[in-house]
Amino acid sequence: MTDRRFEDLLQQASAFFAQSESDPEAEKQVAIAEIIETMNRYGLTLADLRASD
Repeated sequence: MTDRRFEDLLQQASAFFAQSESDPEAEKQVAIAEIIETMNRYGLTLADLRASD
């Protein structure tokens, strides 16, 4: 990969993350994905969350 191609990819990634940070729907989707991943990692269910009320 050329230095120029690498720089282009970095720029595209930066633009993507900047857009997702300013997009409330994208932020919401990222948060949901993180919650699901955490629940799966610890074997949690919705019942577990409701039981902690």
